[in-house]
Amino acid sequence: MNPKNTTLHALEIFLAVAREKNFSEVARQYDVASSVISRQIKQLEDDFGQTLFYRSTRAMSLTQAGEVFATHAKAILGEFSHLTDKLNDKNQEPNGIIHINAPVFFGQKHIAPHLGELAKRYPKLQIYLTQTDDFIDPYGEKADIIVRVAVPMDSNLKQKIIARQRHFLLASPAYLAKNSTPQTPDELATHQGLFYRGELGVLRFKNLNTNQIIEIKEKMVSNNADSLIQMAMDGAGIVMMPDWAVADEVKTGKLVPILSHIPIASGNEEIVLAILTPQSTYRPVSVQAVIDFLVEKWDGGQVWQV
Repeated sequence: MNPKNTTLHALEIFLAVAREKNFSEVARQYDVASSVISRQIKQLEDDFGQTLFYRSTRAMSLTQAGEVFATHAKAILGEFSHLTDKLNDKNQEPNGIIHINAPVFFGQKHIAPHLGELAKRYPKLQIYLTQTDDFIDPYGEKADIIVRVAVPMDSNLKQKIIARQRHFLLASPAYLAKNSTPQTPDELATHQGLFYRGELGVLRFKNLNTNQIIEIKEKMVSNNADSLIQMAMDGAGIVMMPDWAVADEVKTGKLVPILSHIPIASGNEEIVLAILTPQSTYRPVSVQAVIDFLVEKWDGGQVWQV
């Protein structure tokens, strides 16, 4: 049954009376007493301060005000029926504006390249992609979908974990040919390090088996991951990067993983790729379509597994 409030129900009753011109017949149709129908019409007349029906013991008809009321009541109920059908149509084509917020580098690597296909699949969608490494509050800023690479969150947002992040130490074949390939963490002390500087400062290389910081010289520091990857490919030193950031470079041989049997990270907490959305009982069809598309493209992180 379509949801209706008491006002819409009253309009239905009014139109039924206007059609049947008989309280008893309408009461029979709605399985209520005639007095219920009579009170409903009287309430409408009191609410609007207008007589809607001329009534006698033998007949009833619409007043001029009643004619106007009937025209608008039909339009209101028609619009409501159309709205209900539209919102209840689970198979409707995704449409409208979807706001996506994502980290800068991840967005460049794994969202932007797929937006052309998304546009072809759902031509009525408009995608607004904002890329920032700062966490935003979707209740304060416009965001239907938030993509985050971070520690799993305990918040008032819905969270769908896509993949768990894995870090690698990497260097170019030319660098390793010149400086030799480290076989143990201790051997890294003689090498050149390329470090990422974020909000928490310079992220050091940590051996998760021992929880010890890996000693390596600070050769270059940048707050831009893409720049560090380029430095590493140019033979400047050893860099630590997550799997999703360097999968292409590893697969093409531009970067070579080092000590890949040792779990490496910058901290103790697990980092995940997750999709966050505002809490809601019913997720919009268009938002769900975009989420399903991204989940399909990322394949649980398989597309960047190295």
